[in-house]
Formats: sequence, C-alpha cells, structure tokens
Amino acid sequence: MVDCDVIIVGGGPVGLFLAAELGQRGISAEVFDAKAGTSTHPAANANSARTMEHFRRIGIASKVRALGLPAGYATDVAYFTSIAGHELARLHQPASRDAVEWAKAHAFTWATPEPPHRCSQLYVEPVLLEAARSHAQCRVHFNARVVAFSQGEESVSATVELDATADRPGQTRTVSARYLIGCDGPRSFVRKSLGLRYAGVSGEKREFMGGQMDAVYFYAPDIYRVSPHAPAWQYWTFSAKQRALIIAVDGKGHFIMNVQMRDDERPDDDSVRHRIAEAIGADIPFELKSSSTWTAGFTLVADRFASGRVFLAGDAAHLFTPTGGLGYNTGIEDAANLAWKLEAMVKGLAGPALGASYEAERRPAALRNTAFARGFADSIGHVQVPPEAHMPGPAGDAAREAVGDYLAFHATAEFVIPGVHLGTRYEHSPLVETEAGPAAPDGANLYVPCARAGHRAPHAWIEDGRSLYDRFGPGFTLLCTDHEGIGTCHDAALHRAASVLPQLAIVHVDEPAVAALYKAAFVLIRPDQHVAWRGDALGDAFEAAARRAMGHANVGIDSALEPVCPAPA
Repeated sequence: MVDCDVIIVGGGPVGLFLAAELGQRGISAEVFDAKAGTSTHPAANANSARTMEHFRRIGIASKVRALGLPAGYATDVAYFTSIAGHELARLHQPASRDAVEWAKAHAFTWATPEPPHRCSQLYVEPVLLEAARSHAQCRVHFNARVVAFSQGEESVSATVELDATADRPGQTRTVSARYLIGCDGPRSFVRKSLGLRYAGVSGEKREFMGGQMDAVYFYAPDIYRVSPHAPAWQYWTFSAKQRALIIAVDGKGHFIMNVQMRDDERPDDDSVRHRIAEAIGADIPFELKSSSTWTAGFTLVADRFASGRVFLAGDAAHLFTPTGGLGYNTGIEDAANLAWKLEAMVKGLAGPALGASYEAERRPAALRNTAFARGFADSIGHVQVPPEAHMPGPAGDAAREAVGDYLAFHATAEFVIPGVHLGTRYEHSPLVETEAGPAAPDGANLYVPCARAGHRAPHAWIEDGRSLYDRFGPGFTLLCTDHEGIGTCHDAALHRAASVLPQLAIVHVDEPAVAALYKAAFVLIRPDQHVAWRGDALGDAFEAAARRAMGHANVGIDSALEPVCPAPA
C-alpha cells in the first residue's frame, strides 16, 4: 500500500508544474520543499515559447501572460554604457498585450500559439502552486525536507522532516509512493543520494557570466526618471568599472541586478550601493529587497537521469549559465516529458522501455541546450569593449557605434531563438522509428517546422481561428488530414491501437495547409505534443508505432489476426 503515486522532492517551478500536470492526469502526488513557500527572490525571468505551450496545455498560459510587466511595457533588450548614459544597441520586442498577434505576423519564424513571455519565477510559482493544489489528489508541503529515501522493486519510501526550525527539529513522517522525482535544484539531495554526478564544464571564467555573481533585488522607481531612454526589460551596462545586467521585474520600479564580483570583492550593503549607482550612472535612492550569490560558467549535465524508480528533473539533472534563459525552461520540458510517462507507468499501461526513454530523450536535449547557453555566454561574456567607448567626442562616438553594431548582432543571436525554443527533437528515442532522410536543421535562430517522428508537432492556426494544439487531446492524438477521413478498413487497427494508447483522441482537420505541414494522412501525436509516427495508412506500421510509443517491444502484428485492410480479390 502506498500513500501516493509520486513523491516530488522540490517545490520550485519544475516540481510544481509536474505536480499540476500529474494531478490533471489523475495521478496522486505529494510535493515536499524545505522553503517556507514560493520564491520571494526573482530568479528565472523568461518563459520560453515551449514553456508557454506547456502552460497552455494545462490551462494556465493566460494567467501567466497577464503577470509580470505591465501589458503595454515593451520587452526590449538594450545595452548601455550606463542606464543614464549612452545607449549602444536595442533589440525591440513586443509588449505582452501584443505578443500573440506579433507571433501570428511572424509565424514564418515563431510558429507557435504562445510566444515567449518575460515574467519572473516570482509570479509564475504561485500560479503553478494554485494549479497543483486545484487537484484533490495533489498535496504540496512547504517547510518539509526529505532527509532519506530508499527504493524497492514496487515502491519508494521517503523520510520527511516537517516544520523544522533553527531551534527545534521537526516531526518526521515516512511516505511511500510508486515513484520519486528529484526536482531539488543544483545541490540536489536526490541526485547525490543516488551517487550520480554532473559532467561537463564548471567554473568557466569570462569577463562577464563566468564567475561569482551577486544578484540584488531592489526597488528604485527613479531609474525611469534619470534614464533618457525608452524603458527596457533587460538593461545590459558596460561601464568603465563593471558590467551588469539589470532586469525589470514589474515595470514599476522593482529590478534584479546581476554583477560579477572580482576575487577580492564581498557583497555588502556599501558595495551594492556603488554597483547600482555605477550601472545606473546616477546615485538615486533604492530599497534593497533581497540578495543572493551564484556562480556563472557552468555547462553541466548529470551522467544519469534515473535510477530504478527515481528520476531527476530540472536543475537536479542539468545546470546552466542562464544566458538565453534555458535552465528553467529545459526543466519544464523535462517535467512535460515525464508526466505522461509516469501516468502510463502508474496505470500499468507502459511497456518496459517507457521509463528508460525519459533519460534517452531528455539527456541529449539537456546537452543540446547547455551547449546553446554556453555559446550565448561566450558571445556576451568575452566581448572586449574598447576604452574609447567611455570617452566623449567623435572618437567615443565611433567606438560606441562599433560596439553597438556587435551588441545588436549578439542580441538577435541570444534572444531571437525560435530554433532553441521549438526545435527539440527525439529522433533517436527508443519510442520512435527514425524516418529516412535528413532531419530539419537544428540551429538557434531558425525553426523549421517538421513533422518527422520525434519532432515537436508543428503548430498551425486553423480556419476557425483556433490553434491546432487546442484540438489535441490530453492523451495521444491521431491527427487525420486526409479529406476522406478514416475508412472502415482502418477500424481494426484503431481498435487495437486504442487498447494500447491511453485516451486516444481522433481529430479530423480537413485543411490543405495542415496536410502540407504534416505531409501525411495520419499523424500520431504524443501527450507532450511530439510526433510518434506519421503515415498514409493505418496498417501494421501504425500499430507497431503505437506499441513502440508506449514502450512495448517492437514486435510484428499477431499473425493470427485478420489483415487490417485485405487486398482486393
């Protein structure tokens, strides 16, 4: 007898999203987090298009898009000598109220119903917590630390310390479940307990985004008064003494600033005041809300993502330098990949390969994304700003223009990245059969819609004005683009596939643009919106793909069965 289906260690955005989706799928979960509640210090500040698509799947995208900056606040990325000084370059980006229409106009690059949204984890976590707790079978516990766990053939048992304080130990409780997921961050107790290690590059040094960072959350509405420039979402400053990244949290005066500390520096109130004044270019009043230190320069991925009934997700499985905003968003994709697989495993529908497919799919994705993030960090972290750029006069103007040219190039390279957001693919997964021929290119700045098995199902706006994604079911979806629909000769194949695939939805979209996009009469789409198979007939290949997609052995159809579509006499 178990207390719940899944134990989630860590109640940050990844753990809460996983709990919310499991609850939606009817899977009971308990979340344990040592913090007193959701985050009070801004961390992740960018939700990728793919993250927003997953939020759309569980019904919270519109709530998240309404949070963060004011609806009319443009989410520009801008570069300065100081905020009150010279503007060097600017990448114009739409305000949240315009983002979806902007994406429709730019569908040739951002082929998504949910373009990126600039909103801090500070605001996203309460929405995720509400979504998780909306399901009676999902319970979230704060001030609750998992201090030990063990696993057997059928279950996992965790020892939890509840309501501990600095003065007294908490009560202990033993919780048993079918599976345990470590979403407990870069210092993951779960990962260390399993004896798993990160591999990759650590402690990489750069002029910026490569060393010890001081992150300061502060309130200074006078920034908008002293700046002669249009507001921005991100302010990158290159003064003669320091480089800084200041991010607008609410557009009303709350900011988070990241400055790289020198080896002999310590983060105290006086140094914080000087750093803020240097980045702004003016000494203005501010209220310090909170601060933290972290280390940039990591490109790390765990050597394993699972051991037995225990899985890792988010920062527990991979650690990024945050250029490109990929760490948190990669974690959300981990949870989306894992949720439907956990459902199938808990309900006894999964074949033996389904659990193993999580690592087979998500570890290469983590290696891909950490490599992209490292490239972005190199591009901004190693750039050398000439001293003349800080001088007045024609020589200074020329230097600033030259630096601005490079920064404009870099801004597009780091922030216009639909290929990173939408291009993750699982072509070599054990759950799909790799199609013949070359795959679409996998670059940062260009996304090429591709319906090959393993790729994210391409998005389209259909004729009734809805997103194609809104037609997909919560389980597997069979998308039918053939105008003749499903004939009677396919009934047996569908019946057998439906016995393997949970909640199979059959969706007919008789639109030439969708048929041209998917290049097949029938497309089997997984619950996480990745293509499992496509073809022009529902025969043996379809049935084999259905079994394979659920982790069952890829065997031929039982020879005792009647042929699905008998050949004409």
